[in-house]
Amino acid sequence: MSSLASYTSEANYDNSFNSLLSLQSNTPDILNNDLRSIDLGTEHESFKLINEKEELQVKNAKELLKKMGCAREKDLQVKVVSIFGNTGEGKSYTLNQIFFKGTEVFKTSSNQISCTLGVWGAYDATSKALILDTEGMLGISNSSKQRKRLLLKVLAVSDVIIYRTRSERLNTDMYKFLAEASRAYTKYFRADLEAVARKAECDCVFGPPVFIFHDTRHTSVLKEEGGHKPEEQLKENFTKQNLKIDGFNSLHYIGECNNGSETDFKRIRKVVIDELLNNGIRSPRRPKIVLDMLETINKKFSGQIQSTEPAFPDEYFTCTSVCAACQARCCLFMNHATHDNGSKDHEAERQCKYHHQFENKVFLCRKCDSEGERRIVIPKTSSAKDSTWLGLAKYAWAGYVLECEKCGIIYRSRQYWYGNESPDRCEVKEEYQHVWSGTVVGGAAHAGRQVLEGVAALGSALSTISAPPARLVSSWLTNQVNPAYWTPNHLCTHCKMCQEPLDTIHHCRKCGEGFCDGCSDVKMAVPELGWGEEPVRVCKNCFKARTNHSVGSEDYDCSTDEQTVIVRQVSEVISGTLASVAKYPIEFLKDSARPSYWTPDEIITTCIVCEKEFGPRLTLHHCRACGQGVCDKCSPNLRPVKERGWDHPVRVCNNCLK
Repeated sequence: MSSLASYTSEANYDNSFNSLLSLQSNTPDILNNDLRSIDLGTEHESFKLINEKEELQVKNAKELLKKMGCAREKDLQVKVVSIFGNTGEGKSYTLNQIFFKGTEVFKTSSNQISCTLGVWGAYDATSKALILDTEGMLGISNSSKQRKRLLLKVLAVSDVIIYRTRSERLNTDMYKFLAEASRAYTKYFRADLEAVARKAECDCVFGPPVFIFHDTRHTSVLKEEGGHKPEEQLKENFTKQNLKIDGFNSLHYIGECNNGSETDFKRIRKVVIDELLNNGIRSPRRPKIVLDMLETINKKFSGQIQSTEPAFPDEYFTCTSVCAACQARCCLFMNHATHDNGSKDHEAERQCKYHHQFENKVFLCRKCDSEGERRIVIPKTSSAKDSTWLGLAKYAWAGYVLECEKCGIIYRSRQYWYGNESPDRCEVKEEYQHVWSGTVVGGAAHAGRQVLEGVAALGSALSTISAPPARLVSSWLTNQVNPAYWTPNHLCTHCKMCQEPLDTIHHCRKCGEGFCDGCSDVKMAVPELGWGEEPVRVCKNCFKARTNHSVGSEDYDCSTDEQTVIVRQVSEVISGTLASVAKYPIEFLKDSARPSYWTPDEIITTCIVCEKEFGPRLTLHHCRACGQGVCDKCSPNLRPVKERGWDHPVRVCNNCLK
């Protein structure tokens, strides 16, 4: 970057400005008419382009051209010049001096109240530039964060940037603002601006040049020292503060020490005009393209910013959603759900942490993950293919399952009853999921509720159906866990000893045959078959044989049955427990089995949909999707809620159904 120290004489300025007028004398008559009208002192008005709420005040390009006073110039191309600085630094006055020969096109004020709110624009026909005057920073405002974000949007569409400061010494505010503006431009704006430029078939967008206009009264301005130009000294100051300005094309410094007299604007006017004439880096654009760029980034980056002081500039442009578990902020841009038609979920730059309140641990299928596919598996009581009763029976003796939609069942918690590995060591990977507002996390917490509802339904069904079907169900359940050496239930029609028809089947733990109660009312230990040292039911024949040391009873090889015996032992305990549970009404036990995401009954007073109050005439139900309380009328539909682990149709409220 070249030093601007040589631009000191008034003669140099006059030659440059006259060359500009000479160049423009060859332009079409309509432009010459505009130039003559300005020279004759015709009034040139400014207009509000964006208000303080970040709302564009121009509907389309036609209206923009009209406000610029160029309604007839369909092929007009312009460059955009904007000015920034703290409130009270004389930004509006500076623009009037540079482009409008001191005419008050942009309003100035001598009182304490700022007269520039939002962004104001005016067209300078001499330089063919759209001039933008911005609201000053550090002014009194209830929306200072939105104001700063607005300034960065204007900066992003500018071709020339002027930073105006009358501070006796360059302060940290200027360095930080320019560095953060550079980062915002490269990280958030550049891709969208280039997309608009490509669509309009114009040159790609490069970073704009920045001119720091430093005006002091008594303090010396930056000068070349030891071969270091002012621009190089500025860059060193940025580096010392670990700040980067690589988003800008170039950095220039114009210092004026007026010693209490009027500020001299000749040098700043000269260098800005020269930059506007230079089309080697940034070419002029049609006003419609400028407006399209503003509309694009304004639509993408808008909305409220968190009340707490954010880390500028990221939080001015990123989504405001925060993970409830680890307090990480979504790193995607603002309004990304609306902008991408709701197709993109929230994301965070760091891994989440486990939080017991949200149970945000999820399992990923290890096989699918190794193939580059991310599939979450949820602990469930039954497979998606099992009916309610079959799933309940399998859960009673094989535990919960992990089922991948691609690989099927990949894990059962009690598949072998002993020696089972933890699922995260063999079939799945653990991951802690971020808890965003309105998202579904987890799914294993409702297993108790599923079992409770299944047991209650099974108990109710068995108490109402006839005895033969009930025995058939019971027989099927016990057959699933009987040791291999036992005679199947359907073959045990008569007692093996007395030959009487069997109403209730009792299996001898020694020989495995079926007997009546009278012929198997004795007990003895059968450790050789895995039943341990505790006495268990045996038939009278086996009891006598053990007493008489009968030959043949010790010759049986039982090594292969020890595992199935353990299964039967556990199943007898579980069956007794389930039978006890089935005797109690579900209302008595349901709160203890309430899923973690369900709102407790005592907190719910009204239906989440119709807002009617629950009472004796309005029964409370829970939506299986959102966990809120809902009445029967507002939850008439059933559908699977697989993200919560409910594979079969269950109750959902009308809100979630939509």
